Amino acid sequence: MMNTTNAVRRVVVGVNGSVGSSRALRRAADEARRHHAQLCPVMIYSSPQGDYIDMLWPPDAETEHELASDARHRLAGICHRVLDEQGDDPCCAPVVARGPVGPLLVQAADHDGDLLVIGGGSRGMLSRLISGSVGRYCVRHAEGPVLVVPDEESADEASDAA
Repeated sequence: MMNTTNAVRRVVVGVNGSVGSSRALRRAADEARRHHAQLCPVMIYSSPQGDYIDMLWPPDAETEHELASDARHRLAGICHRVLDEQGDDPCCAPVVARGPVGPLLVQAADHDGDLLVIGGGSRGMLSRLISGSVGRYCVRHAEGPVLVVPDEESADEASDAA
């Protein structure tokens, strides 16, 4: 008998339009199909001025509406393109939010039965200094399981080492 407290009910995946996040979305869709779970792609956005300016001076209501609408449109396009490649779409409930990526992804995956899927992201030192590691944040702070999908270079390096 299956313990429903450990069952995956939702697969939450961070999507930003990069090749790595598209790979993570494909893997998340596979996991959602495998577990008969809901797929929840999440796009986190900020205003053109960036997260820190948003915290100090949040955009006005009209700008916020435009930013959210643009993010929803981009997310729908990415989901359509990536999921159509696979056919047989799982039940999908896309979400957009404005703010810091790591904390919002962890918050989006805070229900019992959630699996958080994220792309491995950039491995460059400069990228980590500027934006930190979303993956590291999610692994440390998520209540449930986190699946980090490596980028192709990391996967190729791992298979070469084996």
